[in-house]
Amino acid sequence: MSTALTTSWARQQPHTKAIVYFKAGPGQDGRTFYARELYFNKPVNNPRQYGIDGLKRMIDNWGAAKVANALIIDLADNQEVHKFCTERGWVK
Repeated sequence: MSTALTTSWARQQPHTKAIVYFKAGPGQDGRTFYARELYFNKPVNNPRQYGIDGLKRMIDNWGAAKVANALIIDLADNQEVHKFCTERGWVK
């Protein structure tokens, strides 16, 4: 059974992205990461929330030792959904 083109993670339009500002290295100007909203190329019930949770987990794994600030942005209306600060953790 072949997988339809619409379910491949490489062809999906994500709902959210994260802009991460690192404390040191080439990411100090900000690096952009887009959410993966499929579970092993299978659809999930709430892809937007699944993508947000994945981006937050990625940033939490790097932690305050590497990340200065991070923003998770909704691509539909270009609004900030969550913000990570080194001093306070997840603010919004």
